Amino acid sequence: MEKAFDYLSLHPVLFIIAVIVSIMILFSFLRRVVHLFFVVAAMLVLYAAYLHFTGGNMHEALQHIGGLFSKAFHYFISIFQFFFDLLKSSKKSAV
Repeated sequence: MEKAFDYLSLHPVLFIIAVIVSIMILFSFLRRVVHLFFVVAAMLVLYAAYLHFTGGNMHEALQHIGGLFSKAFHYFISIFQFFFDLLKSSKKSAV
């Protein structure tokens, strides 16, 4: 990995190309995440409509779903925090 960074730092044109490609990949990923968010939101609206027409308890069901999303969000945040801490500790040990 260090060889790749050294190679890119010695060739600024390749470094700029790598940065542009990385930005394109990042925006492509973010675009897909936004699409996924819209699909999930549409599914929640359809589920709320289903509960409304069948006479189910919409408030309780949506609170349960919100709790599940909150737990999943906190779980993913803790995973990313672990990886960031791991990267920070590896940087400190390399120096």
